[in-house]
Amino acid sequence: MSPTIIGVLIVSPIQLLDLSPIDLFAMMTRSYFEACRPPQPLLDLSIPDKDLKIIYVSSSGPNTVAQTTANVGITINVGLDDPAVAPRKLDILLIPGPPPFSKPDEKSLEFVRRHVNAGVDLLTVCSGILVAGYAGVLDGKHCTCPRGIDHFQKEFPKALFKDKRWVRDGRLWTSGGISNGLDLIAAYIKYRWPGPLPDTVLKMADVEPRGQDYGTNMAGMRAWWAWHLLKVWIGGLVGRNKKSD
Repeated sequence: MSPTIIGVLIVSPIQLLDLSPIDLFAMMTRSYFEACRPPQPLLDLSIPDKDLKIIYVSSSGPNTVAQTTANVGITINVGLDDPAVAPRKLDILLIPGPPPFSKPDEKSLEFVRRHVNAGVDLLTVCSGILVAGYAGVLDGKHCTCPRGIDHFQKEFPKALFKDKRWVRDGRLWTSGGISNGLDLIAAYIKYRWPGPLPDTVLKMADVEPRGQDYGTNMAGMRAWWAWHLLKVWIGGLVGRNKKSD
């Protein structure tokens, strides 16, 4: 059986919370299970390390350090032109989110286009949708993005945005806000590896996947933000008045 190869495209700076769901893949491996010392039937569920590989990719090239908003560096394994991550080499391409109003470099966008054309499973977390959108692979596709940031819909008017925690359209899987990446990857591993392995990993990680629908609609979410901003503004006024006294 050929190994499953996961490429993680880093367009710096990213948020660690966007990247963190990658650990759900790593937790399926034999070495992780062995470190946890589960009963043998559970250990037998795990994937041999040689059959699942995670590669960190960036335009900055191999052995560089990609910055994160939490001031932690991510060591990049390969550059965009490395044969190890050529089209049809990757099974999965995961894109954690860059700053929400940034525009990725053209080489990274071309990397995404080539892999989508080659049939990769494309997974985006939070503002990672920007990279897919500017690469032009969202046109006519159902997808989602971080709530309350209208910029995304305006930038990619041909995309069919839905107000969901995560959305799947064929090989395209997109998530909304930061923590929704866990919901997305939980759904994806259950889809790709049907059976008890994903359920075991999710229980070990104490990840309880939420449904695709939010608890409140967009109107409710916007009302919460309006009330929250009002409280902050009033609190600021009160604080300034106390200082003046």
